[in-house]
Amino acid sequence: MFSERELKQTSNVVLDLIDRDPGRSEQWLSDGYGRIDAYPQIFNEMVCAYALHEIICDGDGVPIDYCFLDVNPAFERIVGLKKDDVIGKSVLDIFPCMDVSWVEKYGNVALTGESAHFDDYSLFGDRFYEVNVFCPRSGEFAMTFSDITERRCAHDVLEMQERDLNKHVCEFECLFKVSSIVNVLPSLNEGFRNVVDTVFSDMKGRSVTGCRLIYEENVFQSGLFIDSNWNCRSDIIVDDVVHGSFEVWYSEDMPDTSADYFQNDGGFVDSVTRSLGIFVEMKLVENDLNIFKSISDKVNYGISILDMDGNIIYVNEAFSQLHGYSVEELFGTHFLMFYNESQVPRLKCLLDNLLNSDCCMDEEVWHMRKNGSIFPAILECDLIFDRDNMPSYIFVALKDITETKKADDALKRAMSIADAANCSKSEFLANVSHELRTPLNSIIGFSEILLDGRCGDLNDVQRRYLQNVSNNGNHLSEIITKILEISNIEAGNAEVNVEKFKILHSVLEVKESLMHSILLKDISFVCELDPDLPQICVDKIKFKHILHNLLTNAVKFTSDRG
Repeated sequence: MFSERELKQTSNVVLDLIDRDPGRSEQWLSDGYGRIDAYPQIFNEMVCAYALHEIICDGDGVPIDYCFLDVNPAFERIVGLKKDDVIGKSVLDIFPCMDVSWVEKYGNVALTGESAHFDDYSLFGDRFYEVNVFCPRSGEFAMTFSDITERRCAHDVLEMQERDLNKHVCEFECLFKVSSIVNVLPSLNEGFRNVVDTVFSDMKGRSVTGCRLIYEENVFQSGLFIDSNWNCRSDIIVDDVVHGSFEVWYSEDMPDTSADYFQNDGGFVDSVTRSLGIFVEMKLVENDLNIFKSISDKVNYGISILDMDGNIIYVNEAFSQLHGYSVEELFGTHFLMFYNESQVPRLKCLLDNLLNSDCCMDEEVWHMRKNGSIFPAILECDLIFDRDNMPSYIFVALKDITETKKADDALKRAMSIADAANCSKSEFLANVSHELRTPLNSIIGFSEILLDGRCGDLNDVQRRYLQNVSNNGNHLSEIITKILEISNIEAGNAEVNVEKFKILHSVLEVKESLMHSILLKDISFVCELDPDLPQICVDKIKFKHILHNLLTNAVKFTSDRG
């Protein structure tokens, strides 16, 4: 028979799941029956598992095992064993690895009638259960248990979150102490001095003997600093680089036993250095920004920084002036506002290519001013990456090329005029060459007739002079040919006629053509060439022309009788 106390223990677990008739509930509790067959509907509808057992003792009355007398459907569902597989069997037959100490505990309930409650007890498998055990009659014990694994896990998660919250609260308090100092100071040095003094002052009455901050080659100490055997140290890190450290020195042998000893369990020193790291990073970034703004404000082209959606977050004065806006008007606007509808698809395509290739983009575009006018510009874009090497911003440089365009147009016009003049020159040279060749051919032709002796014999002087007339006529003809060749070179039609010949004969021809000038200036002209020199392979006419120019200059710039 159940006792009233034991029945109420069971009713607390199953009361809201038993039969809906309150009268039957009270009757079940007052009758004192604990077997399933007494009220089968109650036990069958219970959410918690129920099992009735009979204790098995040895000859000395010591519990050594127990067997199952009855179980409800919830037991089958939770444990995973069918009723027919457990009824009449001992627990050690079903669970041979079960700790026998539980047999002793359950035996104590069955033999003494003392109820038991086990919280967070892992009974079957990797689960947690809440177990109530009581004695319905001597030698038997009944057990109700429910799976509280989810509740237990939720409880553990809440405890973990509470511990983390307490830790974060401590860190936030530390951060507030330091950040309230450093965030309003204009320089690193002033901030560091105030941090060490404020932290030390905040530790008055505790075992702290001094605070010290080391930043690169500078050391900042609290006003009162006493070396001790104990210190807690943490590095000031910015972008994975150690810039310095913060130290708290303390003693554990304070004479005043009521003193509040320093403890770093809450990560006080680490919190301070994290705040200092943020402070240092802010100052370094501020310094970099000042340098960047100083440079960007002095350049004569526009600079803009966009977020990854294309919204403007920074522009320099040159950029705003190019477009006729103020700097404030451009903040938060989209970069595509400077393009008409026909250019937007091209710009979107260019930005997509930039994001996909990570390469710098350099394009000629047309930008629209505030008044609706447009101007040509060179647009250069590049990505700015964060410390995780992920693109975070877009850098834009814009250069107005209006004057360059005007200069290009003027140059094109000048080149067009020059081309027309060159055509006229070529036409003129062709005509002049034709007009010169006609009398020149006569001179060359008649001189050759005279040299051939068709008009009578010539003495040596007459022949030499006549030979000079013929040679210079031929040379003049070659010059005219060269003038035409220059026109061909300019037109891209020049030709080179390569042939093999000996140098000696060409040199003597050029010398003979210059003998009249040499004799007039009464200068010494000596030609010494090895007759066994090998042949050369060049354009013979061009070679003679070059040699003639060189020797002509030599004669011209040599003084008389030189």
